[in-house]
Amino acid sequence: MENPWIDTTLEIYNGEEIIVATADLKYIKKLLNSKKYPPVDKVDDDASEETKKAAEEKYKLQLSVYPQHFVGNIDKAKIIILSLNPGYSTEYYDAYKNRINKNGTKYEQTIKENLEMVRPFFHAFELSNESDLGYWGNKMKCWVEDYDKKDNKKIIESLKKITENIALAEFFPYHSISYNGMYDKLGKGTSSNSNRKIKDYLPTQKFLFEKIKKRIDDKNDKVIIILTRSFAKWYEAIPELKNYENCYEVNNPNHPSLKPENILKVTRVSVESKINTLLNELNKEVQTRKQ
Repeated sequence: MENPWIDTTLEIYNGEEIIVATADLKYIKKLLNSKKYPPVDKVDDDASEETKKAAEEKYKLQLSVYPQHFVGNIDKAKIIILSLNPGYSTEYYDAYKNRINKNGTKYEQTIKENLEMVRPFFHAFELSNESDLGYWGNKMKCWVEDYDKKDNKKIIESLKKITENIALAEFFPYHSISYNGMYDKLGKGTSSNSNRKIKDYLPTQKFLFEKIKKRIDDKNDKVIIILTRSFAKWYEAIPELKNYENCYEVNNPNHPSLKPENILKVTRVSVESKINTLLNELNKEVQTRKQ
């Protein structure tokens, strides 16, 4: 399947800027025009305007920033972390717009090149700094050797090195403050038992699912898959995950922790020792390159 992220559309739609994979565009526009969009949690009639506004924004897709469907090299990573969808905040938007790396590349261009698989690398820490490691920095710092004895600057440096062998994949590619189940299947397909039209995944989702399926079907590929959020959604999308030997889950998807002692096999058996062994290998690779 051709990578749908190679062709993206940037336009003004309904008065707002949107950045969407062209293959997904008609489905996203249909959603945006729906009377049910954006989904809103019920609030009291006498709630403040601020509360009502927050409820309206909670599940709204933030399409003015480049989607982050996957981060890193999903074809070669030794570990792939599966999550739900990229989050959003005003702080993220400001950093996203203003971040330029030492080569003069804007952060949105870095994301674009990663999705196009032109220059894939784990760029999730590009917005991290000494005062804030960011969501994934805080989740993954426990994978750095002696992290509790290092300051944030050294932790970021170490994370950037070990994540050369790690990738992150999101079930749904577009940003939002919180996720809503109405986004699970925005595409359209045909039932395998009839010609009846049914709800289906977006083309970009199908591409990612096929990429992961191809890797776990390869008997010579020992990639480790770690589910951190929405296990049922991932198992429905890629049924082969449930019987894959190297598929693990965190013990609490509501507050996922990537500490090795909190990672279990699908059968809920601890794999702390196995994860620690792999992390030791990754950290040794970093030390070897320093010499």
